[in-house]
Amino acid sequence: MCLDFKAYTVFILPLIFMNFSTTNLLASIGSIYLSIMARKYNIVLYENKIVRDELKEDTLYLEKYNKQLKIDKEKNIHIAILTERNRIARELHDSIGHSISSSILQIEALKVISTDSHVIKNLDLLQNTLRNGMDDIRKSIHNLYSESLDLKNQIEKLCIEIPTIDTELIYKIEDELGYDLKLDILSIVKEAITNCAKHSNATKLKISLLSQPKFHSITIKDNGSKFDKKSSLKNKGIGFLSMNEIANKYNGFFNYVFDDGFKIHITLMKG
Repeated sequence: MCLDFKAYTVFILPLIFMNFSTTNLLASIGSIYLSIMARKYNIVLYENKIVRDELKEDTLYLEKYNKQLKIDKEKNIHIAILTERNRIARELHDSIGHSISSSILQIEALKVISTDSHVIKNLDLLQNTLRNGMDDIRKSIHNLYSESLDLKNQIEKLCIEIPTIDTELIYKIEDELGYDLKLDILSIVKEAITNCAKHSNATKLKISLLSQPKFHSITIKDNGSKFDKKSSLKNKGIGFLSMNEIANKYNGFFNYVFDDGFKIHITLMKG
């Protein structure tokens, strides 16, 4: 009654004195004391649960933040590498490329004024050598300017790292992708493969990357029969959150469903 009615319990005192005994009085006092302690214990327990939930939430956000910091660090390193490559490419184009082009023109002029066929033949040979060298330099410059992340190759490497799962990769992206987009797609695929290996009993995994007129489509599906919705969402929450953020970054959509296996579908809009 003390737990339910608190201070109003005082109104039952006349009942105690109607049939008074020391044992009843002591039992009542003891019961009131225990009920007050129980109430305080429940309050402390409730506060501890709130603090525990807040700490858990902070921990999840901290893990997500650290993961994003790691991704950003990798991006910054690669961007710095690409910047240096572009600088070298510009210097090659402006200095060596210009010098070789001038040499080719000068040889052409010498061929015009020369009357010795043997000299002209040697000049042709020299000119061809310089042109071949110029082509090689152009190819090198093109390779330096082109972004170094081979998305298909990197995904294939990830698939090799899970030999217990038979992985099929369908890669039909013909567009030239930016470095950030490549890294984001790789992050999605890596997270999906990790989740499949850790939380599924799948033996097959199919990864499809397709280019559509207005968006890129990413579909990842396994044949696992094990799916505890509550446990899976708890374990995969950070990964799902990261995938959803990447989809939002490109004004796309992120969906998942369990139907004869776990399936993730993401669209990333172009432009």
